[in-house]
Amino acid sequence: MGSRLPALITIALVLASACAQGTVVARPTPSPLVAGCRPGPPEAGVHSPDRLQVLDPCKHAEGTVVDVAHKDDGDYHVWFRADPGYEYLLNAQNHFQAQPAMLAEITPDCDPATNPPDAQSAARCPKSTLPIPSLGDHIAIDGPWVLDTDHGWQEIHPVDSIQIR
Repeated sequence: MGSRLPALITIALVLASACAQGTVVARPTPSPLVAGCRPGPPEAGVHSPDRLQVLDPCKHAEGTVVDVAHKDDGDYHVWFRADPGYEYLLNAQNHFQAQPAMLAEITPDCDPATNPPDAQSAARCPKSTLPIPSLGDHIAIDGPWVLDTDHGWQEIHPVDSIQIR
């Protein structure tokens, strides 16, 4: 074994070095926007955007979640009670279970270069990478502030970024 020992040690060192290099290499992974609004048209990637009248392309809001519902179009409807100072974002139609509330829609990650023609097409887009809050969570969100002309309320649609606190 005397003549083979240096060769075995060399092989062991080469393998150990290769393994160590493989564990040190970190690959960046895409992550959702931490805060703020994404660049580009505010309703990019949203199905049937004509139903939404953009009031401000980038608005910030905070509040406490009172309901979360997954819809057939792939959206998550997040109803929240707006914190003091954000009530101005609501209108007379903004209510959930007879209480003032605002809707924020976390939409699927559809290609921002197009708008799906309908809800069924939107539902086939990849699921959003944004975190989905739970009942009682305090959230801070950013996204286009719009008037939903089908329902008459004002909402953040789509949510570009969300922080759950």
